[in-house]
This record gives sequence, C-alpha cells and structure tokens, in this order.
Amino acid sequence: MKRFTRILSLLLAVLMVIGLTACGGGDNPSTNAPSNTSAGSNNTPADGNTGDSGEQSNEPQQATYPLTTEKKTLTIYIRDNSSGVIGDYSRVAGIKAAAEKLGVELKFTHPTVGSEADQFNLMIGSGKYPDIIVWEFSSAAMGLAELVDQGVLIDMDSYIRQYAPNYLKVLERDPAYPKEVRNDEGKYEAFYTFTVSVPVSSGPVFRKDILDKYGLALPETVDEWTEVMKTVKERDPDCEYPLSASKNYIGRVCFNELLPAYNTRNDFCVGEDGSVVYGPITDNFKAYLTKLNEWYNDGLIDPEFMSNDGTALNGKMGDGTCLVSSLSINSGIRNITNNVRPTNPDFELAGVAWPVLNKGDASSYVLDGGVTHTGVQAAISSSCEDPVLATQVLDFFYSEEGSDLISWGIEGESYTVAEDGTKSFVDSIMNNPDKAPTEAVLDYALPMYGFVNAMDNDAYVQLAVNMLEQGAARSLWQSLDQGANLPKLTVSPDKASDYRTIMNEVQTYTQEMYIKFITGKANFENDWDTYVNTVKGMGIDVATQAMQDSYTAFQNR
Repeated sequence: MKRFTRILSLLLAVLMVIGLTACGGGDNPSTNAPSNTSAGSNNTPADGNTGDSGEQSNEPQQATYPLTTEKKTLTIYIRDNSSGVIGDYSRVAGIKAAAEKLGVELKFTHPTVGSEADQFNLMIGSGKYPDIIVWEFSSAAMGLAELVDQGVLIDMDSYIRQYAPNYLKVLERDPAYPKEVRNDEGKYEAFYTFTVSVPVSSGPVFRKDILDKYGLALPETVDEWTEVMKTVKERDPDCEYPLSASKNYIGRVCFNELLPAYNTRNDFCVGEDGSVVYGPITDNFKAYLTKLNEWYNDGLIDPEFMSNDGTALNGKMGDGTCLVSSLSINSGIRNITNNVRPTNPDFELAGVAWPVLNKGDASSYVLDGGVTHTGVQAAISSSCEDPVLATQVLDFFYSEEGSDLISWGIEGESYTVAEDGTKSFVDSIMNNPDKAPTEAVLDYALPMYGFVNAMDNDAYVQLAVNMLEQGAARSLWQSLDQGANLPKLTVSPDKASDYRTIMNEVQTYTQEMYIKFITGKANFENDWDTYVNTVKGMGIDVATQAMQDSYTAFQNR
C-alpha cells in the first residue's frame, strides 16, 4: 500500500505537467540510471529450461519451442497503433501463429484510442499490472529506471543477457543500436523495437502542379521560398495563404520548415559551440521568428495555423488554398493524393529539402523527439510470475521466424517468397477491392507499426511507400544531415522531477509567445528580452544543464 501511494502521488504530480514534448523535436524526460532491484528476485524458470536468470552465463541460452507444455498466459499492454482498426492484436494471424509456436497464450489489452496517455498513467497508478508493458517510456510520467525503482517493472538486464540471444544478435546490425538501448551504466532496461532507418517520415511538401502551372521551380533557399510563395499568391486566386501548419497530437503548433535554415530547433538542440542550448531563447530562433513574422505580415501564412488540425490542413493542401506545409509520407502525401487525384489528374505533391539561407549550404532535417533508431520498449512488470518465460517470448519476435510473422504474416496466405528469397504481399492485400493495402494487411501482420521486433524495411516500403511521390520524399529527407538535432536523451532520475516541472511551465509560455511573435502581438524590439528573461526565471538553465549532462553521458556510452 505504501508503494502504491508513493507511485500514485508521483503520477498525480506528473499529470499536472502533461504535454512535455515540443512541436519541433522535444525530448521528454525519462530515466536511465540502473536500479538496485534484483533481477533474480522474481525468477521462475520457464518449463523446459534450466538456470537462474540471476546467475550470469557466458553465452545467452537459445530457447526451444514450444517454451512450455503447460497452459501459460501472458498479458500484454500495448497501444493499438492502427487507431482502433485492429481492435485486438491477438486476432492478427501472425501473432496467433507465434503464440502457437511458443505454446503460450498472448492476451492483449489496449487503451482507448484518444485516451492512451491518461489510461496508461491510471494503469500504472492502480498497482495492478499486466505481465508485459509495451510503451514509449520516455514519454511516460516515469521512465524505465523510475518504474523499476518504484517496483512497477523488474530489472531486466540479467534476463536479457541470459535469455535473449535473438535480441542481442539484432543489436549487432547497427553501431547505433547498443548505444541507444543501454543506459549510461551499460545495462539493458527493456526490449527496444527498431525502426527502418532514421524515422524521418515527414517534411516540407509543395503543390508541384501549382508551381508547374506558373513555371516555378521547387525552391531551395529561404529567399526562393519567399519569392515562390509571393508569386503564387499574386497569380493564383485560390491560394489565399501559401504556408500553413496544424497542431500536433498534444496541441502544439510549429513551422518546422525554417528551423534548419537558422540552425535551431523548437526545443533543446546543439548550439553553435556544440553544447546543448534551449533553442527558443537563442538569437538564431529570434531570426527564425522574425522571418515568420515577415511572412505573416505579407499574407503568406495562414492565419488559422494555430487552430488547424490534420484534416483541415490536408483539405487546404488538397484544394489549393495552401501551397506548402510539413506533411507526413502517409497521412499527408498518400491520403491527400488519393483523395484529390481522382477529380484532378494533374494533382502532384513534391517533398523538398528543408530550406537553407545560402545556395550550397547543407540542409538538415527536423525530428520530433530526437534522432533515434529505436521505437517503443517492452518491459516486464513486477506482477509477472514467470519473467524468464516473458523474456523468451519477447526474444522470439527478434528471430527471423518471429520477425517474418510480425512483418509479413503467413506465407502462402499474406505473402509469397520468390526463388531468390524476395518476399511480396499477395494480390488480395495489395489490390483488395474493399480495403487499402495498409489496412488489409492488418489481418495478418503489423509491418506498418511493428510489435516487438526490428521492422522489415521491404515489408514497410511495399505497403507504406507505394507512390513515387512518397518514395522520392522519403529518400530525400533521409539523405539529409541531422544538423542541430540532439539524439534522443533521457534525464537522470535525480533531476527528472525538477526538469518536468520547469519544462511544463517553460513550454506552455514559449508556445504562447511563439504565436504572439509570429502574429505581431508581441514586438521583437520591446518584448524579446523580457521573454528571454522570463524563460530564464522559470529555471531553464537548470533544465539545460540536465540535458547537457544527459548528452555528455550519451556521448560517453
């Protein structure tokens, strides 16, 4: 009861600071210091295997399947990334086949779509946990290390080292993987998923058909952007406001397009001297805002930018009210094109590199959350009666067989294999008369979202990047430099509470002033210094030092 009260008190405090991620690439505080909790304290060996996970062995043990001949069930808490289309991951044929292979029933619980964060916090505060929790713990009220320390999760380091050979083998694929999945002390805290390359899935996109109509080339510099937008606004009566934006999933808005040109970000980033700085109070950010204010005054920016949602923005791009915005490859480029091209055959979107100030300068990309090759994490809770079994189940999905089940589904039903080993989704998925390929495949596999595995690039591309416009944009964006982006960082447990409190206040205030500076309700000459001093008075120097310490520790891993 005492432990539950302590967890609930912390969660209630943290619920007051929801919304830590900034629109330009915020790093939400997590923790990555090791816990003193003993991994062996709850160790119950899986049937058919010997050894105590608290005892280290030189080589990880390869499991044999099925893992048990007894009736075993593992409960798994995971967000339904399909926004409710799947409904229950246990119905996916690839997961059914995996459960049969493992000899373990996998029972899934999914938080309600739209209330995921709130329900996750309530689940953690309840004191009743599933066996396995799959979540983006860096965005949670408490990070992995804090949850281990509070007794919600177990210390998984020795379990992974002894019972996860497939996972450890995946870590050998990329030098970035071990650095990102181990904490500053070199311990494994969870099973990480792995994305396909650096996840740059959105960026600046122009209505190329409109540019072609007026003989305009895709712009590269900020000045070229200005000239192109002015020209279209003057010549095209439908294009009222060439540049627009929309709120992100936590209600913040940001024009990411210009950030790299001014070597800044809308959150913590790498400063001119290589140290961590808080972008929104730098001179570079002031120059960025000044240009946006100039564009706003010239009628180049949609005055509804702070209230648009994704649907509204897509509509404005589709009907030509808007010429350019940041769009995702799928919900933006693909969806808008599919909706508009049937009635406008000339419709064409083109992704471009983030603009630069001077011709020949290197362009960089903007990433929300920092540069990372990893996605969500799977952790075992303290309620799990058989953590060895849970570890071996998770590890299976990093094997070739397990990965194929998640990425491709069932051979002969959802995909075929050519003589050279190339896999292809079957026609009933790629040309389903009732469903888009990305939805039809969900009966069999999760190639778009993954589960706990290293995502298969070939499966992802076949479904998600099947338009030339999508492929060209993705290739261009992923070829750019990371610029001022930091890696994905987590704040140490002893600083996390203060950091969260500071950044909740800072980000609320900076978002308010961001809009005011762009729209002219705040004046640069009279209000900028007051704005900077106010942010400093909120404790930004303390938060910046916490991020600098995390950055230094990450570099030294």
